[in-house]
Amino acid sequence: MGRSIDPRLARGGISLLSLAFVSALSIGTAGAQGINLAGCKGLWFSTEEDFLSRGTQLSGGQVVSDGDLLAYSIGGGSDLCARNADLLRNFDINGYDLGLDALDQVQIDQNTTIAAFSTELDSVNGAGQFTAGDLLFTPGWVIPNEALLAKFGLPRSLNLGLDAVTIEGAPGEKRKLIDVISQTPADRFRQAPDILVQILTDTNTDILFSTEGTPPDVQKPLFLDGDLLSAKTGTIVRSNADLLAALPAGLPDRGVDYGLDAYTPAQDPIENVPIELLSVEIQARGKTVSDGDALTVGPGIFLRNHDLIAAFEPLDRDMGLDALAAPIGPVVDRCLLRITAVSHVDVMSRIDPATGLFDQNGNGTRDYAFGGAIRVQGEVPGRTCPEYNTHEFQVRVSLNGAPEQAIVHPASLDWMALEAPCAGLATPYTEDGGDWFSLTQYQKVIDCPNDESLAVWRSTADVPGDVADAVLRVAMRPLGGGPEVYSNAVRIQVDNKKPDSLEMTLYRAGDTTPIADQCQIDGGGGPVDLDIRGNFHDDHFRTYTMSWTTNGNLGGAIPVTMGRDYDSRPPELTPTGTNPTTPATDVLLETFSLPVLIECGYTISMVVYDRTRVGSMNWTDNIFSAPDTGNWTPYHQSFCLHP
Repeated sequence: MGRSIDPRLARGGISLLSLAFVSALSIGTAGAQGINLAGCKGLWFSTEEDFLSRGTQLSGGQVVSDGDLLAYSIGGGSDLCARNADLLRNFDINGYDLGLDALDQVQIDQNTTIAAFSTELDSVNGAGQFTAGDLLFTPGWVIPNEALLAKFGLPRSLNLGLDAVTIEGAPGEKRKLIDVISQTPADRFRQAPDILVQILTDTNTDILFSTEGTPPDVQKPLFLDGDLLSAKTGTIVRSNADLLAALPAGLPDRGVDYGLDAYTPAQDPIENVPIELLSVEIQARGKTVSDGDALTVGPGIFLRNHDLIAAFEPLDRDMGLDALAAPIGPVVDRCLLRITAVSHVDVMSRIDPATGLFDQNGNGTRDYAFGGAIRVQGEVPGRTCPEYNTHEFQVRVSLNGAPEQAIVHPASLDWMALEAPCAGLATPYTEDGGDWFSLTQYQKVIDCPNDESLAVWRSTADVPGDVADAVLRVAMRPLGGGPEVYSNAVRIQVDNKKPDSLEMTLYRAGDTTPIADQCQIDGGGGPVDLDIRGNFHDDHFRTYTMSWTTNGNLGGAIPVTMGRDYDSRPPELTPTGTNPTTPATDVLLETFSLPVLIECGYTISMVVYDRTRVGSMNWTDNIFSAPDTGNWTPYHQSFCLHP
């Protein structure tokens, strides 16, 4: 049996059961009375500022308002879809432009699309109609701000504004949600704000949004205005720190609240996988990231603001970006600049953007680091792109927050452009001095069936024996210099440090005092059982192995090799080594039994490995490999046995 709807809503004459009978009438009537945006194709957006269009001819005058609905269409052109007055037609507002802040596309059917949105200003008819924090729908419906915030336990009088919005759910579920909203007066939501939670639960949908304000105090925030929130659960779905992992995003710990001015799920046009697009409130990275750019999580540049508004030919290049809403399917057919994998590890599905660690074993646990030669794979514009003959790129790395440095490949490496079997096309990547690569040179051999590298970073040269936080991204500019654009930023954790020096001590089995002479052991005429206790540590400890040899080649019942993973014997073995860390020889590693007593020498060998993908590169043949061994440290201890 399904959940029943809140009785307060039922008393208002609405139930999900009744929707089957009213849905066609309610949506059809609303669509006819309001503006139908089915013809508005592409990526919807609005700007922060008004500007004069000197390009596209616009109905109603050449000034584009920050309240107008614009669309960036497949093929690269932009157009005006609706004036602010069109969006507010059903709210009886005339002669006033109230701005356009939050925005989402809601497809009712193949022929009907409406907008969910918010305004910058309260209704001129009074806040009793709607405020700048309310969610509006073009047919004239309103979800008040207090209903969106009902699960957060804030005072109902606190209106925090509405900066970004996206409605989650399958098409049919969204249709049910819209049906209920169309039949629920705004005053009903104001009287009982929590009925929205019940509606979202019963329709299996959610409204994700960001606010203009941060409650209750910026010193101890409940959430930030840069966080993406859930109206259904009252939780943070995506924090500002998650969305912008490469920036010092997040308060109070990381340093800055960049805001979340716009947010929309979308579809990658090349990989055909889901992506997230967003915009921020402020400039970032020394203005290399604008508050007018459409960004991907990271952040990376998806579309520059100038690309969005170029068709209007404004007198300046950046008008800000206040709203984004993507259609179902690819939002643009364009030339990509992005990092897709690091050392054969997929960026989107396997690397944690917050820690830079990745999932090695496919179990969802992201706890492996990168080391050695680190291969950066991705996409740059190809032959069909306008930048192909005019631009060059380089891959950069920032270590521990320091300024970025180009990844350089000296000519002495003789790095060729392709892997075998295409290595016969010996075109070196180092044509432009080792840091900037022209797109034409890079793409000469694009038809090779192997996956090219954008760069291979010799991390051991920059992080020779340590652990570091690194951020990778690709920059592109006109040949010889000029304005730069950037790919997504990818955070990785680098570990080129071998496990700490190992310690090992021999005990009689079960004893707590070590054998006095570690070089000679008296058998006492019978079998000898030895406890081997020791100590080792590494930031990313994975496993250790132990083996023994004897000059008498005695095997008996003793296993030749034993090993333990970090999770095989908690709490003595941890992801960072042995526990406790002191005294140094307190942790039992293995017990060896020597059943045959012949006077001879023994050597016990232990090797400790860490959780690092250590890459290696054959530069001449352009062959990259990353065996699953990690960094490792050996230890050997010998003793003589006297029967």
